[in-house]
Amino acid sequence: MEPLLTEEQQLVRDTVRRFAEDRVAPRAASIDRDDAFPWDLYREMADLGILGLNLPEGYGGAGADEITMSLALEELARVSGSMANAALLAKLQSELIHRAGSEEQRRRYLPDIAAGKLVCLIAVTEPDAGSDVAGIATRARRDGDGWVLDGTKAFMTMGAVGELAVVLARTDTDAGHRGFTAFLVERSPDGDPSRGFVADHKDELMGMRGLATAGISLRGTRVPDAGVLGAPGEGFPAVMRSFDNGRIVIASLALGLAAGAMAASIDYVGQREAFGRPIAGFQGVQFMLADMAVDVSAARLLIHHAARLKDLGHPFGMAASQAKLFASDAAVRTATNAVQLHGGYGYTKDAAVERIYRDAKLTQIYEGTNQIQRLVIARQLLPRPRGERTR
Repeated sequence: MEPLLTEEQQLVRDTVRRFAEDRVAPRAASIDRDDAFPWDLYREMADLGILGLNLPEGYGGAGADEITMSLALEELARVSGSMANAALLAKLQSELIHRAGSEEQRRRYLPDIAAGKLVCLIAVTEPDAGSDVAGIATRARRDGDGWVLDGTKAFMTMGAVGELAVVLARTDTDAGHRGFTAFLVERSPDGDPSRGFVADHKDELMGMRGLATAGISLRGTRVPDAGVLGAPGEGFPAVMRSFDNGRIVIASLALGLAAGAMAASIDYVGQREAFGRPIAGFQGVQFMLADMAVDVSAARLLIHHAARLKDLGHPFGMAASQAKLFASDAAVRTATNAVQLHGGYGYTKDAAVERIYRDAKLTQIYEGTNQIQRLVIARQLLPRPRGERTR
C-alpha cells in the first residue's frame, strides 16, 4: 500500500494505528462485554481529529479526503468495530449537514460534532421500514410557523446518548419521493416529546456493542422552519446520497474487521501446535490464510476506488455498493474462517475473533442490506424498464 498513499495519508493512518493499538485495543473486550459507551475514547478520537477528518477546516475539521477517512476507519476497526462505528457516524452526519444544511446550521452544529461535544443520529430506519426507505411512516405536518412530527425510529446507533437527529419524515403523501423532508431535531431537554425526540430503551445487540443503540420517539414534536435540513421535499435524495457515502465507510469498517481477524489468525496458527508442529505448516490452513489475504486486498482496492471517485467528483454510487457488498461478505467469510482456525478457543469470549465474528454480521445488514446492494448494482447494468420511477 505504501507507494499508493501520500505522505499525509500515511501519517494519518499511522497516527490512528498507534491510537487504536495503545488506547482502544486494551479496552475492546470490555466495551463489548459491558455494553457501555466509552465517552473518554470518543473524545480522544475527537482530540486526534478523527471525528472531523473530512470536514473543512472552517468548521473544525481537517479537510482530508475520503481515502484518508477509509484508512482511519480500517485501523480503528482492526481492534474495535464499535469505535470505528462511532467515528463513521460522526463523519456521515457532519457531511450530510455540511452538504444539505444552511450556513447557520453548519455553524451551529458541525464544530461541536467534530469536537465530540455533540452526537448526531441518522433517524431513518423504523420498526416496519428498513431497506424500503420510501415506506417510512413518520409524518410531519405544517403547524403555524413550524412543523409537528409523529413517528418512531428504530436501531439508532448511539440513540441513547445522541443530542441531535436528522429525521426523515413524510410531508406529502401524494408526491412520491418528493414527499419526504429531512429535519434537524434536538433531544428533549426534559422528556417532554413536544420539545424534542425522546430516546426509547437501549437495544441489546449480538455485536457492535457499546454503541448505546436505541430507538427514538417523536410524539407531537415541534420543529421550527429553521430545523428543516435543505428544503421541504428534498429529504429523500439527501438521505440516499448519504447512504452512498455510508457504503464506503461501512465497507472500510468491514475491511478493518477482516484485517483484524486475519492478523489474529496468522499469529495464532504460528503458535498453536498439532501433531508435533505449528498448524501454520498444514496446507489446509495455508489455503484459508491465502483466501483471507485475497479478500482483504480486493476489498481495499474496491473501497479506495469508490473513495477516489468521490474525491474527484465523479458518480460513485455503484462503486460504493460494490465495495460495501464485497467487503462485508469478505468480513463475514474471514471472521468465520478465523474462528475455525482458532478451534475451540475461537468459540470463547477470550478470543478476539469471536467478537469480530459477531461484529462482522452487521456490516451485511445496515446501510442497505447486501441484497439491496445487488439490486442497486444490477439496475446500473440493465436498461431501466419503461415507466419505472427514477429516484
